[in-house]
Amino acid sequence: MKTYETDVLVVGGGGAATASTIAAHDAGARTMLAVKGQFGVPGVRGAGATSNPKADFWTIRTVGPKGGLFNPPDLTYQDMLQAGLGLADPALCRIFVDEVTEAIKRLRSMGMRFQSKMLATMPATKESKGTNNIVQIQKAVIAGTNTQVLEHANLTDLIVDQGRCRGAVGIDDEGNPFVVHAGAVIMATGGVGQLFKYSFNPPGNTGDGYAMALRAGAALFNMEFMQQGLATTWPTQCMVMLYEMEEPYRLLNRHGKAFLADYLPDGLSVLDASKLKAYHWPVSCRDAAIHLDRAIHGEVLAGRGTEHDAVFLDLSGTQRGFQPEVFDAYMKENGLDIGTDLLQVQLHHHTSNGGIRIDTDAQSPFVRGLFACGEAAGWQGADRLGGTMLGGSQVFGWRAGTKAAEVARERPQGDLHPDDFERLLGERLARQREAKGGTRPQVLHRALQQAMWERLLVEKDAQQLAQAQRFIDDQRGRMHEDLQIAEPFDHVLAFEQRNLLDVAEVITQAGTLRTESRGSHYRADHPERDDAHWLANIFVSRDAQGELVLRKQWINEEVGWEDQGRIRIMPWG
Repeated sequence: MKTYETDVLVVGGGGAATASTIAAHDAGARTMLAVKGQFGVPGVRGAGATSNPKADFWTIRTVGPKGGLFNPPDLTYQDMLQAGLGLADPALCRIFVDEVTEAIKRLRSMGMRFQSKMLATMPATKESKGTNNIVQIQKAVIAGTNTQVLEHANLTDLIVDQGRCRGAVGIDDEGNPFVVHAGAVIMATGGVGQLFKYSFNPPGNTGDGYAMALRAGAALFNMEFMQQGLATTWPTQCMVMLYEMEEPYRLLNRHGKAFLADYLPDGLSVLDASKLKAYHWPVSCRDAAIHLDRAIHGEVLAGRGTEHDAVFLDLSGTQRGFQPEVFDAYMKENGLDIGTDLLQVQLHHHTSNGGIRIDTDAQSPFVRGLFACGEAAGWQGADRLGGTMLGGSQVFGWRAGTKAAEVARERPQGDLHPDDFERLLGERLARQREAKGGTRPQVLHRALQQAMWERLLVEKDAQQLAQAQRFIDDQRGRMHEDLQIAEPFDHVLAFEQRNLLDVAEVITQAGTLRTESRGSHYRADHPERDDAHWLANIFVSRDAQGELVLRKQWINEEVGWEDQGRIRIMPWG
């Protein structure tokens, strides 16, 4: 069995992973970057969300001393807490607004180019040496260090001894096990987009960081809050942003019927709901625009969608205050003219607002030497401001790498005991090799994606959440009794399916416990926000027997939070 040794092990292949790798190296640590597939290749396994080619328009929330688009730090901080509806981490939001400007300077110094107005990334040019992608730019920086890049490395579990993270175990694409001994581990594994049939996340984004951290003794929080938004489903996938559109949405089902009015409460017109939606792209129940999203998702679930699980959107003749040219051009490249053709659209999972609970150094308060950054880390609330996820990957990636290098110097000595290896990986891998079932993991994965997209996104109720949990339990049973390993890579997919089921249960149980609607979490059977009972975060951990433990704790208890109504800057996300 192959064994590796390093000071800081970074797990992931996106912008958070590359930032933390550079920071750890600059702080004097030996670094290893472990990616599932090929490092720095957009859209493949191992590429983070910042490498995903399905959207070529990225922004970083700007913070500076001036007004307008350069938001004053104190006001931006208040905006973040307001967007989070009381559930964002105030200390981490403060760090973001104080340090994101420096993160942007670092990116510029590496060769990143931005548009002048919004700090949106620009197309590649000769000046940017053929790329303007964060990962590829930072990959070039990493190439100039002594960082060891471990490709096709599918980590399965963390090594923890007496509350101290000491590395990880995993398998390669052929199913061969390996061990990495490390003084600190940084989870930069992204979110759990592949839990859902429609998502912006690349292949392999299967909640590995969440599941591994949870099994290792860390806590997750805010996992019921997931950012979702409108995108095309065919012939390509791309976000559809209808900011500042002062006219009603024109949506039709596959029968050509306009259906929005059927989903609106009495007294709310399609125009009124559409105007509210013009202030934000994400699904959110903070205003009545939630009913537009309910209508789009609900019409397809009712069987009145297209063969591509979509409804038709007519944008011909529309006037939008914000209309990215890259979107229009991308549609034309795929054979659609938005001036004359109907778009097929549906709600897609975008990011998880919650994640691994971290402190101000991006370290788990529960497992020494375990860090998280990017989408793997939890610090956002019920909703989040646009541009904070990408900026946060750089801010907290840098903090994680710097502190991890320091913590790695404390590393305990000793090898992985054979009994521990068997418990973490060996026994499960042996059971997979002996499996005699008839269902391959990718078949289970597709069924899980469909079920969770139907039951966990946009709106849910107690019945749907109970159905989701029963589906999860049934799939666990099938993994145990009916799993088929037909080729070596099926081992990798089976471990990913385990992680997906673990995270799906966390989301389902947290969503069941939160009997209110807040931000991106909309309960049809509890449609109102309930601050009296639910101005609190839900933390999820595992007990000694491996069972989930959910508890309520409000992280803003000392700071407090007062609802200011609308978010100051519009559109907010």
